[in-house]
Amino acid sequence: MQHDVAAFAELSAAGLHEVEAGGLKILLARDGDRVLATGARCTHKGAPLKNGTRVGNRVICPWHHANFDLATGDHSEPPGQGCLARFETAVVDGRVLVEVPEGAGEHRPEVEPSARKAGGNRIFAIVGGGAAGLACAQELVRRGFDGRIVMFSDDGETPYDRTALSKTYLAGKTSDDDLPLVGTGGLDAIGVERITERVERIDADNRTIHFAGKSGVGEGLVYDRCFAAPGSDSAPLPVRNADLPNVFTLRTHEDAKRLKSAAEAAQDIVIVGSGFIGMEAAASFAGNGKTVTVVSEETLPFASKWGDAVAGQIVGQHRAKGVTVKTNTGVAEIEEKRGHVSAVHLSSGEEVPADMVLLAVGAKPRLSIFGEAAEAAGAVDVGPDLSVDASLFAGGDVAQFPLHGRDYATRIEHWRVAEQHGRHAAGAMLGDTTPFTGIPFFWSAQYGPIHYVGHAKAYDECHIEGDLEAGSYTAFYVKDGKVIAALGRGKADVTADLHGLMLISDPTPSRSSLEAVGWDPKKLL
Repeated sequence: MQHDVAAFAELSAAGLHEVEAGGLKILLARDGDRVLATGARCTHKGAPLKNGTRVGNRVICPWHHANFDLATGDHSEPPGQGCLARFETAVVDGRVLVEVPEGAGEHRPEVEPSARKAGGNRIFAIVGGGAAGLACAQELVRRGFDGRIVMFSDDGETPYDRTALSKTYLAGKTSDDDLPLVGTGGLDAIGVERITERVERIDADNRTIHFAGKSGVGEGLVYDRCFAAPGSDSAPLPVRNADLPNVFTLRTHEDAKRLKSAAEAAQDIVIVGSGFIGMEAAASFAGNGKTVTVVSEETLPFASKWGDAVAGQIVGQHRAKGVTVKTNTGVAEIEEKRGHVSAVHLSSGEEVPADMVLLAVGAKPRLSIFGEAAEAAGAVDVGPDLSVDASLFAGGDVAQFPLHGRDYATRIEHWRVAEQHGRHAAGAMLGDTTPFTGIPFFWSAQYGPIHYVGHAKAYDECHIEGDLEAGSYTAFYVKDGKVIAALGRGKADVTADLHGLMLISDPTPSRSSLEAVGWDPKKLL
């Protein structure tokens, strides 16, 4: 059925407009004399795309920077699962008419099972069942690969939203059923074979994957191409009693379930470590009325990454919410009574009562499968197309890759980057030698969103626009006259607009160009 939804003259040339038709929210975008129409809400977390950043016929979600093609509805960059539905339009007598078929929805599947081709004899292996592995498998299907896709995942779960674990899951806002990225049978539907054997090593010379305890001659899987994104484990804390039953780490869904259950009965929670996992968990627990103490070896958490001003605002907010942050100290001993932790003794001499401890002291990339050289280096070096060699590709936490527009390679532990790697690696496995040019983006949840786009290994200046004290600002990180990254919070957050600028012009736009437009990147789009 056709629906009259708007006057053509009312649609701005570069704007985004939300209308309702047939019970659906529909996004309109004028493109010359025609109008594009898609579903209006992001397939990731449901953000209203009318508030997103438009870059040509691409829209960047305002919440977590998923990208969609406005002409096709295709989901062009992560995060999230699913594409936008596309609707036919016509402009008649100055009115915009949208065709909404009976039973239509706002979204459509990421990959249609019918797109899966078969009959080929090549074997493409994927080591790692996380977001990167899923993205790789889906992209292989999307690009028409007709051979076997074999995914190795030793945790027994389908790919799930790991980012939610320390945020909404601990806070009780996300359930176990909300975590899977694809429904039951979703991988089966596109012909992905899942194997739960633990991978012990990848023999790149012989293109063979060996399984734990089965390293004899003839054992393992011989592949034609392999994408390895095994992720990380929680880094250990070498202190006595770290193995008590109410001392936890947080990396997997199972970890989160145990931690969440224990937290329901706990009151005094000590978190060792002041990185993203630790501080997100602190915000979640504090929001649930727990007494939370964070133990940090740093003078000011996040200062080494984002500078004293931004770090001070974030840590100050934690303290204002009741979290005790003890800095310049570590853990000397975990005290045990009747088989459980009762207190944490700090290297400063203080004693903090605890009926639960979360160890959040970092992540340890799973590098052993690549051999001793990778373990010693702390990463797997990959080429611009993410290749280790002609048949092996790596991505996510383990990969040190050339960063687009920079003169260095880096390893980035961002969930969205891992998904970007998975998509790109699929093309590379099929022979596309295009370099990876993805823009890094990361988000955190600490009493509200923190958005960080780009990458600043080092910077000369942190220029802040907005109201830092009120938590509404964008901090621009400048190196050699170039804006290389930005962090945004609240209404003054313009990181999505900067992300758009980085995509279309330069991954490191000049400081002078942004200063000339009052630090408003949208004016340069």
